[in-house]
Amino acid sequence: MDPAGRATDHLPGAVAAAVKDVLHAEETVVHAVPAIGCTVILTDRRLLIVRDGASFRPRTGVREWALRAGLNVRAGLVRQGTGSLVVHWDRDVTSIFVRSDRWNDALELVDELRGRVRISVEGTGRTP
Repeated sequence: MDPAGRATDHLPGAVAAAVKDVLHAEETVVHAVPAIGCTVILTDRRLLIVRDGASFRPRTGVREWALRAGLNVRAGLVRQGTGSLVVHWDRDVTSIFVRSDRWNDALELVDELRGRVRISVEGTGRTP
């Protein structure tokens, strides 16, 4: 754990560096799933996608979504060794491809994300 209490020790070096740059104070990593060309990270506040080579892409290397109403992540089917996650936010749609050997980890991340969004929505009194 780094001095700010953000657990990034288990992340690969380049991913950990990119995540440390964007984590807020007291924000912690809950799940991290390696995907094809990126790593999907769930914190206690946000969903992050850290593209491979994020340090070379300062504007597009890290995508983020707050865990609140409007965020929807859908898990597709696994075909030919790869499954897809689709992130919907308003009109923005992002697809992430995960190898079948990490698919269960991806499904756990989606379940945790949905629970956190539901709690966030219930706290505001809005419907998802």
